[in-house]
Amino acid sequence: MKYQVTHTFPVPLDKLLHAREERYKHLDQFPDLKNVTLLEEKKEGNLIHQKRKVSLEGSMPAVLSAALNDLSLLEESTFDTTTNTHEFKIAPPGKDNVFVIKGKSKYEASGSDSKRSYDVDVVSSLLFVSPIVEKAIEEIHKHSLEKDRKSIAKFLGVES
Repeated sequence: MKYQVTHTFPVPLDKLLHAREERYKHLDQFPDLKNVTLLEEKKEGNLIHQKRKVSLEGSMPAVLSAALNDLSLLEESTFDTTTNTHEFKIAPPGKDNVFVIKGKSKYEASGSDSKRSYDVDVVSSLLFVSPIVEKAIEEIHKHSLEKDRKSIAKFLGVES
């Protein structure tokens, strides 16, 4: 299942990119991000490679809870600082058959504002229920992206 999401921010691109990175250093100000733990970060030239663990306690649909013994996700991502492109893969640890979210986001200037655009694909290989799983994961991921948008906007001081 493929979908797209675009967020616009009333700030120049350099401020959006700064907020993208810095808010994780100030988690005390962003309770919505407390379910995210940075496991690893490596910088290689213009590439930033990260691994994050995302806890899903309390937000996992019943159809998935039975298939997972660990209610968390592992996100592996690479951000290219020259193209402002973020590629990511999110899946339950060791359970790619349950579902995988793969995507790419692009941060760019839009007049005096800036925006980030996501192209996302969710795939499940669970027999008989994969369309239900894919739709549920799409809704959860879109909600997560909206929470992320709000945390960036709050960091930038453009939303309370």
